[in-house]
Amino acid sequence: MSILNVVGAKIWGGGEQYVYDICQQFKQRDRKAYVLVDASNEDMQSRYEQVAYVMTANLYRLKGFLTINTVAKQVKAKGINTIVCHSGKYISFCIALKQLTGATLVFIKHNLVPGKTDIYHRWINAQVDAFVCVSKLVYDDLMTPVIKDRSKYHIVYNGIDPKRFPAFADSLPMKSKVTTFGYSARITERKGLYLILTALERMYRKNPNVRLIVSGAGTEDQIKKLKNYLDVHQMHSYVDFIGFTRDIEGLYKSIDCLLLPTVTREAFGLVICEAMYCGVPVITSGTGAQREIIDDGASGFIVDPLNETTLQQSMEHVMSDSVDLPNIITNARHVVEERFIVNRVADQLINIIDDLHTPNY
Repeated sequence: MSILNVVGAKIWGGGEQYVYDICQQFKQRDRKAYVLVDASNEDMQSRYEQVAYVMTANLYRLKGFLTINTVAKQVKAKGINTIVCHSGKYISFCIALKQLTGATLVFIKHNLVPGKTDIYHRWINAQVDAFVCVSKLVYDDLMTPVIKDRSKYHIVYNGIDPKRFPAFADSLPMKSKVTTFGYSARITERKGLYLILTALERMYRKNPNVRLIVSGAGTEDQIKKLKNYLDVHQMHSYVDFIGFTRDIEGLYKSIDCLLLPTVTREAFGLVICEAMYCGVPVITSGTGAQREIIDDGASGFIVDPLNETTLQQSMEHVMSDSVDLPNIITNARHVVEERFIVNRVADQLINIIDDLHTPNY
């Protein structure tokens, strides 16, 4: 089995890490994994070269259709029999590639997009051989009355690779006090970053020991906006923006609590699982699939309803002596080890793909 992952993203995020980890798992199972990225994105190419065979095309222009015949020839020449699409923006490209090559098509649903019943989406449903939803919420959102056969829809939770965090493999840091919060996501309002900054500014007036480390990638305009905000509100003394870091293990070592108060609905929340595995308590919103990961008050904290005041209250609560942090940390680690490890993800994906290639007699 040879698998081609089509990745059209420009910036590294949870979906891109998902592809990286899955390709690594496929490689360990002697399954050939390819990743198709845009020819201009050297960062994506260099990262994926560590775990897969990289193919390039001009994906950013007209969603790759100008180079689809060239890609199809490569797919045939390399004996690739499964195409995996990771973005709705490229599903038409992947369907055309399927029709040109005869490969089967799997669509990984990383985002929350309500199911639609128009002709175009019915066509997509007919052409895709298997849909993989990264949470039950994603699955439920896709179900519409026109879907009569649900057998091609599967729930396969996302998962982390523990090997990325060797320092936390044998023992967890049992934190007894929270002073330094962390944010690790794209630099955008929809992830709740500015809610955090508003709450933190209020807290700092009462508690000058509070700190925040902000990590993440963003567009030039998004990063400029963040830096301007920190300047205007004079927050540089207690907010450290470190940009995107590959040393995610080092980030978890340096923070006491992760904040991810997403404003829009989360399809999953890989960074939540990473923090929970590494012994970092999590405060997040209840806007999406976070409730499928965290049991509020037992393995983390969910802010609902979400606003600056309720977020501040949750942050102050986790800093108080009334919270049994060691118990939260232990429970969170157990949840991740039981349900959200990448080798289980890979096993389930391989089973789905193998079934697609098993003749029905």
